[in-house]
Amino acid sequence: MRKSEVKEERKREAKEAVKKHSLLQIAPTIAEIFSIPLKTDAKSLEEVLNFVHKSGKRGNFRVVLLVIDSLDWQFFKDFAYSLRRMHALASSGLLFKCETVSEHTTPAIASILTGLRPESHGILTENDVGKSGVDSILEILDAHGFKTAAVLEEKGAKPLKGKISFVFPVRDREDILDYDEEVKEKTLLALKKASMIFAHFRAIDRFAHRSLDMREAARFTDENVGEIVNAVAADAAKGVETLFFLCGDHRTHGGMRRGGGGSGEREDSVPLIFRVFA
Repeated sequence: MRKSEVKEERKREAKEAVKKHSLLQIAPTIAEIFSIPLKTDAKSLEEVLNFVHKSGKRGNFRVVLLVIDSLDWQFFKDFAYSLRRMHALASSGLLFKCETVSEHTTPAIASILTGLRPESHGILTENDVGKSGVDSILEILDAHGFKTAAVLEEKGAKPLKGKISFVFPVRDREDILDYDEEVKEKTLLALKKASMIFAHFRAIDRFAHRSLDMREAARFTDENVGEIVNAVAADAAKGVETLFFLCGDHRTHGGMRRGGGGSGEREDSVPLIFRVFA
């Protein structure tokens, strides 16, 4: 086999290996980091666990999980300039291409937080939240003595009250940039309180549904992520280690989006970024 053929074969094998990653692997990875049990058939991300092991996880650490609604793999590539902070984060950490489990937000986030497919956790609509009998990684951690926090829209936040240590509801509104600004501010507050923080940003999804300028949504989301990253980096200098996860939840809705290139065809994969701040 010629060198060029070997090179192409390696690229193909690498591409196939990437496809094996799934959003279902996030929850079991976090469970293993905290050394707690989680009922799921999904496997942990060995690359993340190895990365954590090599970095030397300290006793004083926390996990941050940011979910960016409608941030799919193609969007991540097409709007790289507007997502400079996220790309810098990926360059200094680990980047995975993950298969999604649903085209809808509620079941997708439930799968991210449980490690289960929608048909297993049964959380398919907002009306199912809090009724499925399946606990998320947030609730399981809290039950094991780790304080957890969630920052999300008030309908999704309400069922978590009394089940986890800190719930930060955010009122839905027409101005989605203002909404995400509040998510960011409450996430910064949660950093001071919990061992695991989950937050959900929605601007990209809203802009996609309404065919608005996606560059604006990308820039604004990236700035919010950047402020949170700056905060955890500053805390790292004070001895607080942060294991930082950021991912999309499903493919970007709509066809060709304003402000970016590429085709209107979307693939069912999203980026997952992991970085240790220590």
